[in-house]
Amino acid sequence: MFYLIEPDDELSDNWLFFEEDLNGVLVVREEYRDLVCQSCGKIDENIAISRGLSSHFIVETNSDIVATSEDWICVSARFCDEIMKLKFGGLRFIPLADSKHSIVMPELLVETDETRAGFENHNQCTSCGRFGERIIGPFIQGMRLPASDSTFFASSIANENVKVSYYRFFASELIVEAIRKLEFAGIDFVETA
Repeated sequence: MFYLIEPDDELSDNWLFFEEDLNGVLVVREEYRDLVCQSCGKIDENIAISRGLSSHFIVETNSDIVATSEDWICVSARFCDEIMKLKFGGLRFIPLADSKHSIVMPELLVETDETRAGFENHNQCTSCGRFGERIIGPFIQGMRLPASDSTFFASSIANENVKVSYYRFFASELIVEAIRKLEFAGIDFVETA
């Protein structure tokens, strides 16, 4: 059995790749503006992350796991430490400037059959090929599951919202049971079929 890992809370108005300009309009952060598709306005998040996270992005929460306004997952230093102690694989933690939190990136992207993964795609960009939205999926039936029960994983096909792409993370029952014992704040598990 596998579970989708979901944050209970979202950091409202806390954007990883965006900021408000002087007029209160949401714009791409200055350090990422050269990564914007001129047609649809989306950025290449993987390149943005590889450049380093903005020092202006600060997380203020008591939860161990929260979502940014773009649906990226942030976790506490405690979460990172405990997962590393348990030696669960599949996740990479990118520390934020405050050093109390990290953004989570998948280390294991599993092969996904888009025709079986339940995605609903809308408004494909003619320039970069990304969708305005890629929602609903991924369903576990469309994924080639990892051999190890001690590895988190995400679909090789990222979800898309109107601003960015993001990953949804899955874990085995073994991982979920271990995490439940740690009583992290802000985490929920959704059983997949």
